Amino acid sequence: MGQAFLPAGRGAMDILRQLSDRGHEQVIVFNDAASELRGFLAIHSTTLGPALGGVRILPYKREEDALEDVLRLSRGMTYKCALAGLPAGGGKAVIIDHKGLKRTAAFEAYGRLVGSLGGRFFTGEDVGTTEKDLAAIRRATDRVACHSSPALGDISEHTAIGVWHGLRACLKFTGIHKPRVAIQGVGHVGRWLARILAKEGFEILVADVDAKRAKTVAIETGAKVVSPGRILSAKCDVFAPCALGGVINKKTIPKLKVKIVCGSANNVLATEKDGDALARRGILYAPDYLVNAGGVIRGAEFYLLKKKKSWKSIEKIYDRMKRVAVMASARNSSTARMADELACRRLGLP
Repeated sequence: MGQAFLPAGRGAMDILRQLSDRGHEQVIVFNDAASELRGFLAIHSTTLGPALGGVRILPYKREEDALEDVLRLSRGMTYKCALAGLPAGGGKAVIIDHKGLKRTAAFEAYGRLVGSLGGRFFTGEDVGTTEKDLAAIRRATDRVACHSSPALGDISEHTAIGVWHGLRACLKFTGIHKPRVAIQGVGHVGRWLARILAKEGFEILVADVDAKRAKTVAIETGAKVVSPGRILSAKCDVFAPCALGGVINKKTIPKLKVKIVCGSANNVLATEKDGDALARRGILYAPDYLVNAGGVIRGAEFYLLKKKKSWKSIEKIYDRMKRVAVMASARNSSTARMADELACRRLGLP
């Protein structure tokens, strides 16, 4: 496997400035000719412990998009672990999917890269990866979280329960009872969230780019299916983004007809200013890396701390979300900035 610390050529100095501004420790560009594997691995911080982060595989149109994704996601993982009180830092890897990719061999090669980092990085599932992919990584390194362990449990379920605890705090803070919730994306986590909310008796709207999947979840939970194009503007109390990031931006914020934004997707805000815009509109935003930390908490406690169960630790997301909401209200600021402040305190950053 070929490695480089930065892509060569035009734009390298811009990338160096990005890494400096965001505080990354290391970014590796990887390439494996045999499997046609290409991608990036970013270690943002190991201040609190080994960097944790899944591997995402998507058909990125541009290498710049893949790099931007890995930089934002790895930084988010650092903040997620810091807020959750875990002895771990943040990292992430992204693989560029394409027709020539020899998938099994590619993930084995990626596993060898992870193994070569000497325990600084622990990887796992993310968007696009499967149990088969994780098994391929496992053949090359033990620094990977595999769902094949019954004792670990379903990471998606743990993530969804964490989102639920965060949403409970938002509902308590806003005084909303029995809300109408619009879930964008009903993959593994979104489906679990729909199940939880259905059990609570909430009215649910669901949307997914996979119409069949949306229909299946609707049948299971009694939800109403809405087209992906309409879910953002649906009149509801809560918008739960559970697909890809960047969905809250200057174009979509004016469309929202909700009081709360709380979901499992990473990097929900396109920019930091979008958190301020939500606050100005009176919309309570549950910082994504705060409320979607349930899966990471479970993985870290299982693999690093050898804990049998993590439900009590995940339940603490309720208290953290409540604290952030109270702080933001008292300072007339956004919850996004308050969450960042708390994470930076634990990391010893200004």
